[in-house]
Amino acid sequence: MNSHEHSAQKADIRRSFGYRLARLAAVWRREIDADLREFGLTDATWRPIYYLTLSAKPLRQTDLARSLSLEAPSLVRLLDVLEKRGFIVRAIDEEDRRSKLVSITETGREIATLVSRAADRVAARLTADVTAEEMVECCQIFDRVEQAATAHKEPAPTERDCARL
Repeated sequence: MNSHEHSAQKADIRRSFGYRLARLAAVWRREIDADLREFGLTDATWRPIYYLTLSAKPLRQTDLARSLSLEAPSLVRLLDVLEKRGFIVRAIDEEDRRSKLVSITETGREIATLVSRAADRVAARLTADVTAEEMVECCQIFDRVEQAATAHKEPAPTERDCARL
């Protein structure tokens, strides 16, 4: 195999990796979404609750929007819904009065427990044929890819579920 063919093959593998990663993320979220439908939760409503429980402190709306890959106006409408349902509260950030901090309520924590259980069921179902060693290796690869993606950007809150293996 010549150098040009090798480069083309490497590019195809990388392209396939990115495509598969994006497709798997969408499938994974749809599976969790299906398990949570009976509780009146959708992908749009359970994900912010889940991310808020991963943070030890309230998150700025802008940081939450970035974590969820949402535009700020879309997040504001979503937070309005979650606040009306009693799952979250928003407060002015005393360090930057232009910003709002989002916190999960006790009712939101109860919902987060349902979300975590559904996520755990989906993870168990989808990874039943994957060894713990394979999962650790895969998570290490994901971490390296994420580090490369965020090396020149401000880090956003991320899930570190791999560490719980």
